[in-house]
Amino acid sequence: MNDMSVQTRERIIKAAAKEFAEKGFYNTQISHIVESAGVARGTFYIYFKSKEEVFEEILKKVVEDLKERIKPVDISRDPVEQVKENVKRVIDYALENRELAKIILFRSCEPNYAKIIDCFFEDVVNLISRSLEKGIKLGILKPHDTEVVARVILGGVKEVIKSLICKRKLIQKKLRMNF
Repeated sequence: MNDMSVQTRERIIKAAAKEFAEKGFYNTQISHIVESAGVARGTFYIYFKSKEEVFEEILKKVVEDLKERIKPVDISRDPVEQVKENVKRVIDYALENRELAKIILFRSCEPNYAKIIDCFFEDVVNLISRSLEKGIKLGILKPHDTEVVARVILGGVKEVIKSLICKRKLIQKKLRMNF
């Protein structure tokens, strides 16, 4: 693909993410996406067969981006600091990509795509759980049900991100002070 094609494809993806975030999967039409992207309907079909295909592309990108930002805890460094760094990277990503974060967090999509999101969250729970298990083995943490605690941590992070996306200002100030 040449530079112009890449730019057009990215413009369509960005417009689609915005439309899906604002209207939800079911209420978004291809006509909304092409109007927002400033391209002809035929141009959309050069890059994607359907709104489902562009939606799946968006989901895969978000999942890949987030997986890159969540690092396993390295026992040679302060684990608390590493957890803070992971949380900060995820929150920063969500704030930089509000439309995509809304899609993931509010799951305004059909069940097949919700499964992609659910699998991602399960991977995150497993990563957190393994990190907690390391902490227990090292004597840094007291024994506990790591899966339950991992889900609590994930749920807390998701709620903070939802609040940041919806309310913004007050919580962002608090986070800057604590991270």
